[in-house]
Amino acid sequence: MWNESIPESVKKMLGEKSTNLDIKAYGGLPLKETFEHEDFCILGVPYDTSTTRRAGTRFGPRSIRKQSYNFTTDTGVCFYSQDADHLVNNLKGMDIGDVKLRSGYTEVSLQLIYQNVKNILDHATVPIVLGGDHIITYPELRAYSEAYNRPIAMIHFDSHNDTTEQSADRFYNHGTPFRRAFEDGFLDTAHSIQIGIRGYMDKHRLAFANEHGMKVITARELHKMSIEECAAQIRTQVGDAPVIVTFDVDFLDPIYAPGTGTPVAGGFSSYEAYEIIRQALPGLDVKGFDIVEVTEDYDPAELTALFASHLVMQYLVVLSKNKADKEVK
Repeated sequence: MWNESIPESVKKMLGEKSTNLDIKAYGGLPLKETFEHEDFCILGVPYDTSTTRRAGTRFGPRSIRKQSYNFTTDTGVCFYSQDADHLVNNLKGMDIGDVKLRSGYTEVSLQLIYQNVKNILDHATVPIVLGGDHIITYPELRAYSEAYNRPIAMIHFDSHNDTTEQSADRFYNHGTPFRRAFEDGFLDTAHSIQIGIRGYMDKHRLAFANEHGMKVITARELHKMSIEECAAQIRTQVGDAPVIVTFDVDFLDPIYAPGTGTPVAGGFSSYEAYEIIRQALPGLDVKGFDIVEVTEDYDPAELTALFASHLVMQYLVVLSKNKADKEVK
C-alpha cells in the first residue's frame, strides 16, 4: 500500500493542517471545517501529478466552484431538479475547502486525500469530491472500504477503464486507480460497472473486468441502447451493495467537454449523462461521489466546468430523493 513507502523524512507533512479555506465555497454553502450533522460535504482535491498527457486538473475544483455561483441566490444556494419541482431543501451541506497536497510527493498526496475523505465519513457525511485527476479515487476507495468494513462498489463513467496492467514496479497514475484498488482489496468488482468506455481499451483491460465480474458498457453499446436500459443495467449490477459514483468528464464527447486532459471522440452529451444519473441512482445505497479530470485551460468558454458544477446538483438531487424515501419508510 502507498503509505508503507513514504520516506520517514517526509511523513511529518502528514501531520500538517490539510484544508485550505482561502476559497469561495461551492454554491454559497458554508465554508468551514467543523461538522454539525451535515448530509454532504464538498471537498476539493487539486491534484494532477498523475496525469499522462495534458496537466491542469489541479485547477478543477476552482473552476467547478466558480460555475456554481451561477445558481447562488441572495439567500444562499438554490438547488433544483429540471425533471420535477423537487427542491433540495431536506439536505444540510458544507464545503470544507481543498486538501493541501504536496506536489511531487505522490504517496504523501494519496495519504492526505485518504485522511480528508475518512474525516468526512467519520462524521457520517457523504463526500462530494471535486478533482483532480482520476488517481484521487483510489485513496477515496480506501477510505470508503475502511468506513464500511468491506470493499466498495463503483459506478464509473469514463472513456477509459483506468485498470492499467500490473507492471514490475508498482506505480500510480490516472490510468491505474481501479486495478490498484482491486489489488488492495478496496473495490468490489462484482457489483461495479464501467460506462462509456472507448479510449485505449486494450484487451487486457476488458479481460480484467470479465475475470473479476465487473460489467462494462462500451460506448458503442451505450449508443445503441436507451437511457432507461442503461439505468436498468446499472441498478441490476450494483444491487444493494454500498457504492460510490466516480465521473470522468471525458465520458462526454469533446464537443460538450473540451476541457479535459485525454479527450476521446465518440462520447455522449451532457443531457445523456444527467439523465442516466437521474434514472439509475435513486434508491441505490450511494455512499459518495466524485467528478474528475476538469482542465479549464483547454476550455476558454468554461463549458466543461459548467457541466461538472451542474452534475454536482444532480448528485444532490439523488441524495435528497434517497433521504426523503428513507424518511417515508
